[in-house]
Amino acid sequence: MKDQFQYILPLAINIIRYFLFAGIPFLIFYIKFPDFFKKNKIQSRFAKRKDFIREILHSTQTTFILAGVGLLMMKTPLIEYTQVYFNISDQPLAWIPVSLILALVLHDTFFYWMHRLIHHPLLFKRIHLVHHKSVNPSPWTSYSFHILEAILESLVAPIILLLIPMHPIALLLFALSSFIINVYGHLGYEIAPKWLRHSLFFEILNTSTHHNYHHEKFNGNYGLYFRIWDRIMKTEHPDYVMQYDLIQKRRFGDDHQSKYNWKIGALFLFIVSISLVNIKAKSPSSIEGKWKDEKTGGIISIYEEDGLYFGQLLGADKAEHNQKIKEKGKIFILKNFKKESDTKYCCGTIFQPLEKRTVKGTLVLEEENKLKINGKYAGFTGSRIWKRM
Repeated sequence: MKDQFQYILPLAINIIRYFLFAGIPFLIFYIKFPDFFKKNKIQSRFAKRKDFIREILHSTQTTFILAGVGLLMMKTPLIEYTQVYFNISDQPLAWIPVSLILALVLHDTFFYWMHRLIHHPLLFKRIHLVHHKSVNPSPWTSYSFHILEAILESLVAPIILLLIPMHPIALLLFALSSFIINVYGHLGYEIAPKWLRHSLFFEILNTSTHHNYHHEKFNGNYGLYFRIWDRIMKTEHPDYVMQYDLIQKRRFGDDHQSKYNWKIGALFLFIVSISLVNIKAKSPSSIEGKWKDEKTGGIISIYEEDGLYFGQLLGADKAEHNQKIKEKGKIFILKNFKKESDTKYCCGTIFQPLEKRTVKGTLVLEEENKLKINGKYAGFTGSRIWKRM
């Protein structure tokens, strides 16, 4: 039952996340207080009930696919090829927010180019039209994708996990922040504060108006979180800023164009700069040196040669085993491991003297004096803990 629960829980969390973070804004803006927020409405008309039902059904399907890809990456041997780390001390604490920002930047880049690809005439009607049936989007639109687009969207997860070291806390923050931003982009109401317009943030970040314009006009404004790629590639709609200003004028009056808030922008840049300067990965000790398997008493010496790491068997607890080791000469328990990160070494082989077989494996430096050796044989994964001597 416990094993089943660990697979059901991520799916349940994804479903709850969708209905909670899309449902509450929908309840506030579309059901309870539409008149109060009338000035914030980007398009004057409203979508119909059938549109909401269609969006919820497609979004539920997408949620299953995203949860499935997440499980595939985190609950199978594929996790050995990712940069996920579970010991929070493996990286500086500041790496959690920085890795989150990097993940959002990477996701935005992936989304921009994937989004432009599926706007190609050969793909638009077959894949992306489902999402664009929501000409006037609502929070329910956030995950309303054709099944093939949902699969394409889910590919960003393995890309991020393979490229960026991320702790589960950062992964959780990424999942929440990315979806909340997505809901804001499809909200149908502009709720950005007055000061945003003339701050540094406006030049970088997307707004709900930005993405709503994409749904209304069907082209331009392809970015997800940032305006950067649209501006570089000249795909931002030329009327976007004017449209944004009209909505803000309706909300705040003629004084909506307040003085440029340099202090907020400068503070943001200062914080980011300090974070990046101080992000120096804590260098755990190298795996080189002597290690002992407390279970079997085996002792190995790990050393580096031409960029690869080897582990030579030196001794054991039992005298007869030591005698055999001396008779055989050099016995390499570990061969050809390559350093993948400060704590992970992959793609080598492990020789198991007792079973007399060689298996593929990875080495993970879980703590400064704790080395986990993972071996894979016939689809099964086993591990041993070695302590530094």
